[in-house]
Amino acid sequence: MKMTLFRVSLLLALILTFGSPPAAGAQDNLKLAQPALTQGQTVLQALKARKSERDFGSAELSRQRLSEVLWAAGGVNRQLPDGRVGRTAPSSHGDQAIEIYALTKDAVYKYDHLGHELVFLLDGDHRAAAGVQSYVAGAPLNLIYAADLSRVSGDTEADKLAAVYMDVGHISENVYLYGASAGLNVICRSSIDRDELKSLLKLPEHYLPLLGQTVGLPK
Repeated sequence: MKMTLFRVSLLLALILTFGSPPAAGAQDNLKLAQPALTQGQTVLQALKARKSERDFGSAELSRQRLSEVLWAAGGVNRQLPDGRVGRTAPSSHGDQAIEIYALTKDAVYKYDHLGHELVFLLDGDHRAAAGVQSYVAGAPLNLIYAADLSRVSGDTEADKLAAVYMDVGHISENVYLYGASAGLNVICRSSIDRDELKSLLKLPEHYLPLLGQTVGLPK
């Protein structure tokens, strides 16, 4: 009985000191914190600092940093008059056809912008599938951007492809600017194995993986 009371007291002391232990495991959805909108550099400072970096440390991103990377990429930033939501990156015709996937050392997730959470898809470390470059497999976070072509407006296939590549350019640049402001290394990559990613992410035929983007702390 004494040992039980001691353990309870010790747990309460740890919670008061360090906060509650995380409730979610690798196979759970990951609820993200709200972005700290008053932190970071000005836009002009971030533009001056923005660059591509291929060297990444092994340290994981904090939950706050992870939240802000995803929010910068495609989070909700306003409510529209027609009931829809606006997002941090512009979208051709408002189609919002780009889906964002996150590959970490623990799992593969899909970003749910409405709930601002990562939805669990697959257990395990699949980062190597996110790109052909050697640094990809060891970086803390790899984002994959895939377009749902069934949601894209356009008269021709070329029009639709132009629209989604324009949209993914906006998204990836948002991540670049956030990374520059937050002191993270970032690089965007067109060299991806699209067939492997479609298989890994179980994407329908009308989905097209467009780009990968790697994010992490400097070495």
